[in-house]
Amino acid sequence: MEILKTDFYVLFYFFAMVLSLAKYKWYYMTVLKYLPIIICYTLLSEVLGILIRDFDSFRLIFEDNYSSYNQAIFNIYYLVFFLYFYRVFWKTIKHRKAKEVIKVGVLILVLVSVANLFLQNPIIYPQMFSMAFGSLLLILCIFMYLRESINTGKMNLLIWISIGLLIFFFFYPVILFIGYFNYEIYQNFKLRWVHRAAIVIMYGCFIMGFIGTKKSVTL
Repeated sequence: MEILKTDFYVLFYFFAMVLSLAKYKWYYMTVLKYLPIIICYTLLSEVLGILIRDFDSFRLIFEDNYSSYNQAIFNIYYLVFFLYFYRVFWKTIKHRKAKEVIKVGVLILVLVSVANLFLQNPIIYPQMFSMAFGSLLLILCIFMYLRESINTGKMNLLIWISIGLLIFFFFYPVILFIGYFNYEIYQNFKLRWVHRAAIVIMYGCFIMGFIGTKKSVTL
């Protein structure tokens, strides 16, 4: 129970996962049909990261100086997460030039991610440059999607998800960079709690989207 006092946001992953499965029949024929897998993957990654961080019996690195480092889990996770949502928006957006932008952006992300491997050890450190570019590309995808969807006047599941993603990835790369390059500012301004609040808001939007899904979704 002590873990839930500091890592309470994990409950939002769990609630979102339960609702994604409970409402699955309403959107399983859409581009979001793999969303429950992504949310479950998120929950499992987060729980494993907490176990490695807080318990010596769980570790990825067997050197004592790095025994609590769990960054490799999240470096892989975010790459999968980004690619999943790029695919969602690429398949949903109708404008041909916007689709081309996403394809070129994904290619650049792959190149940035490969280059980042040589700049920062992915087992120990967050992949800062791939995270920054990946976040910017995702934000661009969201804006392109919302621009097409705004005229419908309806709040569908993907719009709720887009709003949550937009809020989180607007803040997270900035928090990550500050924590990496100036940990004193990160601590003084309690940015860890800002990060957790952003997670709660993002998954709160997901949950609102699932709750509002009461019939077959048209995206």
